[in-house]
Amino acid sequence: MSSMLRLFAQVFLVAFCILTQFGHAKPLDGGRKVFRFDAGPKDSFVEEGSAALYPLSAYTPESGIGWTQSPTRGFERLGWSRSRNALTIDGVAGKRLALRADVAPGDWQVRVWLESARTDTTPIRVIIQGKEMKLGWQTFTAPAEPKRSPSKTYRVFQAATHVGSDGLSLELSRAEQEVRLLGISLIRHVPERNRWQRNLLEQFASAGSFRCDDSLAELSAQLADRSDPFHELWRERLELLQAAERLFKQRGWEWANEETGLGMFDRLYQAVMLVDGLLGPDADLAQPFAERATYLRGRILYWLDREIGGKFERAGANRDLGRLYAKHPHDDVLAMYMGQKIDLPDACDCLKAKPDAPAWAVAQREALCRMRQIAHWWVQQQSDSGEFGGKLGDDVELLRWWAPLVLAGDQTVLAGWEKLANGVWQSKHVHEGYAAKLSDVEHAAEFVADTAPLMAVYSDDAIYLERLAWSAKHFQNLWTGTTPQGHRFFRSAWFNSTAIEEQEPKGRDLEYNTRAVQPMRYLAWRRPNPEVVELLHQWSLAWVSAAMRTEKGKPRGLIPASVRFADESINGDEPTWHLPNMYWKYYEWENNVGSLMLDQLLFTYSQTHDDRLNQPMRLTLDLIRAEEANLLHKNQDTSQAGSQTWAAAKLIRSEKFWNVVEQWRFLTGESRWDALILRHGTPYGRYRLSGEQRHLVEGLNPLLEGVRYNTPLMTTEAIHTDRVYVPRAELLKAMLTGDSVKDNVSPYYAVSWEETDENFTALVSDTGPDRLTAKLYSHSPEERHIVMRIWQLTPGKYQLRQEPQSQGIRQQHSQEWTIRVLSKGERIPISLPGQREIVISITQKRE
Repeated sequence: MSSMLRLFAQVFLVAFCILTQFGHAKPLDGGRKVFRFDAGPKDSFVEEGSAALYPLSAYTPESGIGWTQSPTRGFERLGWSRSRNALTIDGVAGKRLALRADVAPGDWQVRVWLESARTDTTPIRVIIQGKEMKLGWQTFTAPAEPKRSPSKTYRVFQAATHVGSDGLSLELSRAEQEVRLLGISLIRHVPERNRWQRNLLEQFASAGSFRCDDSLAELSAQLADRSDPFHELWRERLELLQAAERLFKQRGWEWANEETGLGMFDRLYQAVMLVDGLLGPDADLAQPFAERATYLRGRILYWLDREIGGKFERAGANRDLGRLYAKHPHDDVLAMYMGQKIDLPDACDCLKAKPDAPAWAVAQREALCRMRQIAHWWVQQQSDSGEFGGKLGDDVELLRWWAPLVLAGDQTVLAGWEKLANGVWQSKHVHEGYAAKLSDVEHAAEFVADTAPLMAVYSDDAIYLERLAWSAKHFQNLWTGTTPQGHRFFRSAWFNSTAIEEQEPKGRDLEYNTRAVQPMRYLAWRRPNPEVVELLHQWSLAWVSAAMRTEKGKPRGLIPASVRFADESINGDEPTWHLPNMYWKYYEWENNVGSLMLDQLLFTYSQTHDDRLNQPMRLTLDLIRAEEANLLHKNQDTSQAGSQTWAAAKLIRSEKFWNVVEQWRFLTGESRWDALILRHGTPYGRYRLSGEQRHLVEGLNPLLEGVRYNTPLMTTEAIHTDRVYVPRAELLKAMLTGDSVKDNVSPYYAVSWEETDENFTALVSDTGPDRLTAKLYSHSPEERHIVMRIWQLTPGKYQLRQEPQSQGIRQQHSQEWTIRVLSKGERIPISLPGQREIVISITQKRE
């Protein structure tokens, strides 16, 4: 026999054996109870233990298996090999696929793997034995901004069916899009259970409890016989659950992105899709692993809802977690997920205070204790690269409420902040001081804005100031330009450190661009530079000009939602001044009501003293005062969107706005609107104007409510770190430093503290360039030497007076000495007595 004939014979023999083994003969091996088919183009890789299903594998009575409606093409996803296996790396596609398999009569489990993005809007129809199946697939909320790259996720469907003498028929179709089939398994239902199977099912029941987190690898290892239907049925189910749990545990770690080639969200979506394929549309919680899988899916959907606010995710979470809570009503964590407030014992429950301790100090210490407890937990989870595991772009948002802890002297939190700041700076996400990936400003700015600026406050290392300088360079040379009208505006809200996107609706400036400029403000404050201040001044004046305009019904003085760079049109071609239609809802005016840009104007005023920058604030406060009476007699929800009354109502209800108003009041001294602040302002603003400490204690209650209860949802259960936040953290920061602006967007700190301990509390009651007053109280009985850093006082000589708050002993124990302030951040040592409230007053000495 020639070599060619021998080769042909060998190939034929191998093919014949494969076809016979996996049913490509008539009948389809009537005694066989397990079939697995791997779809793909001809000559593509076939999963071990599976038979190939090519586009041309047509059904014939002789083959016993094949297409009655063939695919139009095969495809491979070789570039997605990190997130796919041998079965799912390839497939076949067509608008309608129909398959027949001449399996033996009886009950069969059908499982189908299909490539389908979470955003696919056209449903796939699955028809088995002529009956349309209920898929039971979780629906997901579409992304706010359309995705440019194809989704790498796939879906799994499973159903039980009865097969008669005509074999099994499976039809897949989609009205407007292709169906992309990856694989199929058919497993015969065998009701007989021997002793070994019953014993294994008992192990499954134990391991499948929703609170069980034991490894499933040992159970999987016992299911090695791929031809046994019991083995294969449970092996598939365990495989799906293991894969879903593995994806879930990868959270947002950078190493997981590299290992899987998937981002955090795609991993979570894929995990849910795998659980869908395990549970099916009507899962019984009594079935092995149903509780564990349901809990996994419910947790993921709960956090996806917290992250994106999706109604589908919320409904899915309530469905899954609600079913489990109904079965386990005494489980604390399930109760938390279902909205109950659960108080778990912790060290902060044991804080004791002297009866005469000031109420503000008692409330502040508890708030700091509980925040410290949560922050320290996250620091303990931190990787060497600084990550917390929630995705770097979200990890940085944890720091927004950490500032009070660091500014009060917490070294553990400072170490965690510094490690994250350095890790982000050295990561692939940052290039030349800003985001490497071109994206919208909210997502691009956070890497640097949330980490780098405050390091220039916490540390004297010059490297942190150097990092801030990049933003000034990009601001001048790339991000902004001069319009035909002669104003400096941002060219876009979508940019990175090397490029910008200027097509509509992206080619506009908006107040959220202040986040990209945050490092510039800290740079100008920490290391004054006339060129940087001038750039900020030009941009601020451009926005003043926009605020003064009234087109599209915008009230004069209000900051518009966006300004198109090409022609300075407010909101471009959009019909209103407040709805920019720039994909993300947080760019709508009512989200920040102009507060971010008002802060930019205020900071620039603090550096230039250009009174023109105060005009939008004055006009905005006048608008509120003019409409305040109307709002008492009108239903605010019926006011026409965009009208003066509507805008005034939004402003009155915005704490972000009042934070900036109050800081403006402290810096400018303009008191004409004090009555408004006392009626609508924040607790700290009301305290500063009235001196009544009850505002502070009452104001800290929401913060304490947020951290006393359900702490696992802020630690062990949390997936998205940007959804771990403390309400009213800026009130705590204001009490400690005099800076009340939310999220640390600009530096208005009057003082910060070092070398303190967990018993330290402080209340800043007066600030200015020539004065500072703060009350201090230590809950420790021991005296402690601490350090105050002075930030707002101008250089010069000052008289420092330290005296007890109590009138009866004030004169006897008061001390006075002269200090010299040479630069920002001057360190002043203070001896803090134990358990006695003292007042520190610093006033400038006139020479």
